[in-house]
Amino acid sequence: MQVTVFNGSPRGPKSNSHLIAKALLEGARQAGAQTEEVFLIQQNIKHCRGCFSCWGNTPGICIIKDDMAALMDLYLESDYVGMATPVYGMLMTGLLKNFTDRFLPLATPHIRKNEDGSFYHQGRVKHFPRQFFVANSGFPGAHNFDLLKAYYEMAKKAGESPIVLEVYRNCGEALQDPRGYDGPIREKIDQFYHALKKAGSEMVAKGRVSEDTVKEIHIELMDDEAYMAEANRYWDGQIQETKDQ
Repeated sequence: MQVTVFNGSPRGPKSNSHLIAKALLEGARQAGAQTEEVFLIQQNIKHCRGCFSCWGNTPGICIIKDDMAALMDLYLESDYVGMATPVYGMLMTGLLKNFTDRFLPLATPHIRKNEDGSFYHQGRVKHFPRQFFVANSGFPGAHNFDLLKAYYEMAKKAGESPIVLEVYRNCGEALQDPRGYDGPIREKIDQFYHALKKAGSEMVAKGRVSEDTVKEIHIELMDDEAYMAEANRYWDGQIQETKDQ
């Protein structure tokens, strides 16, 4: 079994998205899966031209010659695919959006109507991988993911890829160096990583993630006011350090 994560953070291996994906993939490996994380910032992926050659002149094949063809093969060969992103402008990063735009060859130009009255294109391939989503935010609070949740709801309606897990992690910067926090916060961060590993393992072993594990993943790491104060102090220090140089 192959589990692949496409990481859309510009920070690549230094990102909070990677810290979350790393724990999920570790759990998947423990359950026997082969895993890979692709950092989109390290790939040569040009923008879709909107030429629709992949629908007409070269059905199913994009005319742009870059890294996307190999990445699309990896996507289709995987049993589970994760899309990981920090919240940028209340949505996903441009890197991840550009990546998903380039999946146009996997659809046909023919329009279908879903049972709920929404519309989408017919899929070109017979089998799509099951999917999971990872989103993290440097803000505290519960509303940072509203637009992403709406996007994922539309993805579910498209119907080609069953979605087995959605991770929404606020207070994301707390994941970078948890050693600086006191006991209760450190324990919650450790619990969060443990739940991610369990989710990766359950996904591979059972084909689903239990409700209890999903609840553990979404535990509150820090009080909103405490996190905001800590984040503001950090940036005040960074700004002052820059001025002193």
